[in-house]
Amino acid sequence: MPYSIVITLLALLTFPAVLYADSSKEVTGLWLTKKKDVAVRLEYCNDKSLCGHIAWLNPKESAENPTLCGTKVLWDMRSKKDDPTEWVGGTLYKADEDKYYSANLRLADANTLDLRVYIGIPMLGKTKRLTRITESTHPPCHLLAKD
Repeated sequence: MPYSIVITLLALLTFPAVLYADSSKEVTGLWLTKKKDVAVRLEYCNDKSLCGHIAWLNPKESAENPTLCGTKVLWDMRSKKDDPTEWVGGTLYKADEDKYYSANLRLADANTLDLRVYIGIPMLGKTKRLTRITESTHPPCHLLAKD
């Protein structure tokens, strides 16, 4: 009898750790740029691809260009060989430049996302580091999302 209780307790204590390990590889959520002026919500769209919309703007950006809220800025990201930590082949729209770039994503850890932006080949691009945030610290924009 005590043996079965020990096994049950061990299983119950281990199960949350397994769930946490899987969630640490999840790229969806709210991500803040290094400049801390824009937050992008990454989510699944079109089955397995990943896309992102502007979900939060700092007060200055919001006042200067309120129409950016909800703008689609990332799309067509595909999981690299079913690896939940790497996404490739996407397109990034840089609203401040009104330009389009190729983009790849790599989840460095549960709260850090590396965004590789490039023209042509990834080796010639730049990597931007994003930080995971929550809606409690960065409430969503007030405009409806648009495509």
